[in-house]
Amino acid sequence: MTTPPPTDDDTNEPTPGPAWAAPGELPVESALPPGGPPLPGAAPHAHGPPPGGPPLPGAAPHGHGPPPGGAPLPGAAPRPRINPFAIMALLSGLFGLVLFAIGFAVAAFVQTGRRGERGRWLAVVGLVAAAGWIAVIAVVVVATSLLTADRDESGHVTGKDKLLPGMLRVGDCFTGLEGVSSRSPITALPCSRPHEGEAVAELRLPRDPWPGDREVLERASDACDYKVARLMKSRYAEHLEQYAIPPNKLGWDAGDRRTLCILRYIGPVKLTVPLAETMDPNKRLWRELHRGDCLAAWSEGSIVQSVLPCDKAHWSQVYAVYKLPSVSYPGEKTLQRKVKAGCNARWWDGFDVREYPQLVRFAYPVEYEWEAGVRTAVCLGEADKKPLKKSLLRH
Repeated sequence: MTTPPPTDDDTNEPTPGPAWAAPGELPVESALPPGGPPLPGAAPHAHGPPPGGPPLPGAAPHGHGPPPGGAPLPGAAPRPRINPFAIMALLSGLFGLVLFAIGFAVAAFVQTGRRGERGRWLAVVGLVAAAGWIAVIAVVVVATSLLTADRDESGHVTGKDKLLPGMLRVGDCFTGLEGVSSRSPITALPCSRPHEGEAVAELRLPRDPWPGDREVLERASDACDYKVARLMKSRYAEHLEQYAIPPNKLGWDAGDRRTLCILRYIGPVKLTVPLAETMDPNKRLWRELHRGDCLAAWSEGSIVQSVLPCDKAHWSQVYAVYKLPSVSYPGEKTLQRKVKAGCNARWWDGFDVREYPQLVRFAYPVEYEWEAGVRTAVCLGEADKKPLKKSLLRH
């Protein structure tokens, strides 16, 4: 008699029951057939969370490294430190210690290359800052050099120094003036050396509100005309050009009213003496003329006239010099009319009725001279067709 094989449901082993657990504890996971449903509250797998799932509390994710704040993994290299010389190079460069910055930067480059330390960029920034300081110092030195010149105890220039024209002093000689620019440097030098100009006068303009660039230049030029007039008696006068250097608006607003008057010589050869040593004794300003002076032909438009001995051929003679009243400038036409009347009234007091010149000429101050205090009027008798050869004044 045969016995049929046992079926899957027929087994001699007992069916396992649910896992037992003490009160308050999770039940112990039992071995289940593959694919069986997990017990309530049990982990799906006995060997950790499924791939990609969240880590258990307090566990390192997937076993990669220690928990936060833990010691580095064995064999990990520490981060290189910053080279101290690089830090010193940066600080020295920022504070303008140029030589120290260069020295510390060189040391930092050497040590970071040998030791593998960090900080080369700090040394580079320090060098850049030091280079900036060098540029600033160079600009200051150049600017300062354009404001001063080497001088002896008496104040005379002793060498050849680059200066801005406005920094010249009265009596300084120079070369290199470019047109009317006061911003281009010139070379100041002793007047005994060949030169082409001289600072001859200094004045102060009135403390009025700023009138504008053009008006300031016109006022300065008129004032310089009066100041430098005496030097027009130089034997080089026909080759002299006058320039006025007034303050700009910034200086004017700060209270500066200084104006420098300079003369530039444009003759064929350079000067080697101060202009004051080149005066022609036979030349006089019109306002320096005296009664009885005999003159060559009157030079129209010139403030200087040539005086001759009266026994030599001459064309005019001064017969009267008098002072005008100290009033406000009356205007050119009014002043001309008054001076003409004054000279006509003095004609017969000057010349003999039997012998006298044919024409009357007179000279009087223009506005800038009037504002400077000139009140002189000069009356002259002038020959018409042939020169005079003696004095015609009544003695």
